[in-house]
Amino acid sequence: MKRTGSIVLGPKPTKACVNCRRLKMKCEVDGAPPCRRCRHTNAPCIFKPRSNAAAVQSIPERSQSVQGTLVYHPSSPDQDASSIIGRLERIESLLGIGKEGNTSSLPTIDSDLEEEPDDVSARGLWKAVERLKIITSPPQDHNIWSYSIVTRLWISFLNNLPLLHFVQDQSVLVSPSPLLLASVLYISAVHSPLAELASLAGGYFAATCSAISELVVPSARPGMSGWTRSHVSSSSSDEHTVFQDILGLIMASLSCEAYIETTDKWIALAYRLLLDHCPSNLEDATYDWRRLFSGIQVIDIEHASMHMCYPLLPRQPPIPALQHLDSQHDSAFRGLSQMMHQGLNHFVGRKLPTIWSFVSARDSDALPSVGTPFTDKDSQVIRLWAKKLDEWLVQYNGASQPSPSDRQGILILLQYHLHKLYVLSIYHPARGFDLGSANITPSERQELLMSARAVLRLRQDDASIWSNWDLIMITWAAMLLLRGVEDGMTHHDDLRLIQTQLSTLKRSDPSTFSIHGVLAERLQSGIQSMHTPPDNGPDFAFPAPNMDYTWTIFDQQIMNLANPPWLFDDSSLAPP
Repeated sequence: MKRTGSIVLGPKPTKACVNCRRLKMKCEVDGAPPCRRCRHTNAPCIFKPRSNAAAVQSIPERSQSVQGTLVYHPSSPDQDASSIIGRLERIESLLGIGKEGNTSSLPTIDSDLEEEPDDVSARGLWKAVERLKIITSPPQDHNIWSYSIVTRLWISFLNNLPLLHFVQDQSVLVSPSPLLLASVLYISAVHSPLAELASLAGGYFAATCSAISELVVPSARPGMSGWTRSHVSSSSSDEHTVFQDILGLIMASLSCEAYIETTDKWIALAYRLLLDHCPSNLEDATYDWRRLFSGIQVIDIEHASMHMCYPLLPRQPPIPALQHLDSQHDSAFRGLSQMMHQGLNHFVGRKLPTIWSFVSARDSDALPSVGTPFTDKDSQVIRLWAKKLDEWLVQYNGASQPSPSDRQGILILLQYHLHKLYVLSIYHPARGFDLGSANITPSERQELLMSARAVLRLRQDDASIWSNWDLIMITWAAMLLLRGVEDGMTHHDDLRLIQTQLSTLKRSDPSTFSIHGVLAERLQSGIQSMHTPPDNGPDFAFPAPNMDYTWTIFDQQIMNLANPPWLFDDSSLAPP
């Protein structure tokens, strides 16, 4: 129940009794306990106080029934004292008193968050928190593990961030493993618009790395020992843990790819866990292992594409049961992965400049020169890649153009332009041309700028875009557009789009090392060193009538589908 106008002190019951919470059923209480279900089953009805809900895991053996409510005796005086101290600390926190220096650093928490949310079960959440407290090295400020902060970041992630094609619903996040919880808290903190929450991201990143380390090197600390106990048997509880650990590795990689060197090791570990623990009969499996493999494959191909290296995972999984992917959304991303896999395997080892080298290099840094000439076979591969990408857009967006309110259509359109920019970023350097070189014809430059502009317009104010690959490619689009501004090949709105992307990157806390800071610094440096652009002429139209299209690798018939009129209609865009 939401309370306004006053603060209620002391422990309060959860929204469901112990039995109903275990059954994940609605708890109906008519007046005083017991609830309707416990009354009908003649079972003891317990409502745990929030202050020690995480500490009580089962119904105590020594108990007695008093007027329909179970009253139990603690097993020891120490346990009772701990409960009382916990309640006093919560009361002091609500009153703004207590230990010096503790309450002042805590974020402002809504009273609503003191109650367990209805849509996500918190069972097991605090067990994971307690485990992270033990294994995180170096130890972090205890405030990052407070009930209020963890709950706020957890709910924020569930409500705002994930657009994960490999997670069908949020039920898989229930009772998270320590690694999955740490990854979620890190992502949520990094992308939080509140500085007091964003500043905690460093602590959660340390927790994520510690949880990954425990998968490989069992912890010598008391309690559960990472790999040796959690990943050896095939019980349903271990399937749950392994599945969530793999999901945690994927999410950690999504937020660290390109600029964290060990990301490829995390991907390899996730793949090994999946091969070792994927059930032989997926029809009887509790979780969707097919989607999970697709998630590993996507992050693997994205990481390889940033560094122009061979993917770790094969194009087809070695387990036949994993090859049947039914979801259209999942198949869309899998299709992009298959195209990228084939293209990368051809161009790796050619000493082509990588996207990460483009984005992370300083102006004074010299990009590597291409070591081999562009051949007819290269042309065939790149044109087939472009053809398949055009066909992919037609398949998943149909013959119609998505409207600004069509979220799924916008997502498909954005991925098309991001991958088109990637293909062009291989094509032109493979021919020996810098992407800003005058050797590229004006028409070719305009094609690059057209997709870069589409990316930035589709991306505006979309907080759901948080994976590193998307953020890097969107920033790369802004850098290409910035070159166009310098050369006078610009639309009147280009500088505003570039500035909007920079402002989005700067929303993260500057004290936290993240991909946002790296990209923001690079884009800011480009803006500051920009030469005075020439006078802008009238807005160019592309494609222009009677233009020679023999140079292009993309189908010009697709351009009308990929660039709907509303995308370049300023009146259809909300102000930044």
